[in-house]
Amino acid sequence: MIPFEENPKTNLPSDNLKYYRQRKQMTTRQLAEKLDIVPSTVVMYENGKHPIPYDVAIKLADVLEIEASLLYDDFSRFLSVPYTEALKSVRKALGLSQKAFAERIGIVPSYYYKIEEGNRRPSRKVYQKIYAALETTSLQTSLLGEHPLQ
Repeated sequence: MIPFEENPKTNLPSDNLKYYRQRKQMTTRQLAEKLDIVPSTVVMYENGKHPIPYDVAIKLADVLEIEASLLYDDFSRFLSVPYTEALKSVRKALGLSQKAFAERIGIVPSYYYKIEEGNRRPSRKVYQKIYAALETTSLQTSLLGEHPLQ
């Protein structure tokens, strides 16, 4: 029997995945085979190296017999929506240029351009900066694919 902690270390999807996989007494390989993905992908999800995509979280939850919401968070949902469009609509709703928006959220404009063009995937840290910058607006939910009130 594989020993496992009483509770996941944190409430992060990565820790929840590892905890519930071990609770089911499954190896990363066994879990990966059920989803038809490579074991190293499961390891990267568990180590927090890659966010668990929303659609994958749903499948993992099904295999592990847990609530899917334990395996994804707002960042995962943000990446699953067309985030380039979500960012563009939020930026336009604020009436800001790409440069002004990048400066408002505290990232280098050239990096922001690449994110909005879909040439770079934003990190969790960048998502958190964007989300925090929108705290005083009603636009946070539009990052998750929900349209801002017109």
